[in-house]
Amino acid sequence: MSQNSSFENLTPPDPAEFARNMAKVAERSQKLVSGFMARQAEDGGSGNSDPLNISAAFTELTQAMMSDPQKIIEAQTQLWQQYMDLWQGAARRMAGEEVAPVITPARGDNRFRDSEWAENQVFDFVKQSYLLTARWLQDTVHEVEGLDDATAKKVDFYTRQFTDAMSPSNFGIAHREVAR
Repeated sequence: MSQNSSFENLTPPDPAEFARNMAKVAERSQKLVSGFMARQAEDGGSGNSDPLNISAAFTELTQAMMSDPQKIIEAQTQLWQQYMDLWQGAARRMAGEEVAPVITPARGDNRFRDSEWAENQVFDFVKQSYLLTARWLQDTVHEVEGLDDATAKKVDFYTRQFTDAMSPSNFGIAHREVAR
């Protein structure tokens, strides 16, 4: 059985249907944000809780991404395949096999330098899951075409801030467990 055999019978989603669904998500998100801003203004807020205009940059990103839904589908498929590789590796490792990691931290990334992040199977899986998702998200956002330079830089910056903030190395339970 080939490694990709589990994907051979899958039918990719219809790009037009996917684009329509993404448009619905963007429309609903915009309504939610507008409603939130209106409530903030009613409650005495300044009404401008986005002074850096971050939401507009991400709205432009969403619109640019929707212009080529096939790229989104390809990116999702790639992430799915990487997760399948990670699951297979984790299962083989639990069976006692030596398995190379699917992904490792970038050079200079010291968040996972404690040996428990590699030696403990659970922590290693959490680390690799995070790294796969974070790198995928950053790469996907970075490769979107059609944004002006300033918007692209803003989106890249805030995406990196978000993914860095979500690192499992930032959460106390992980620190306490690694310290044991």
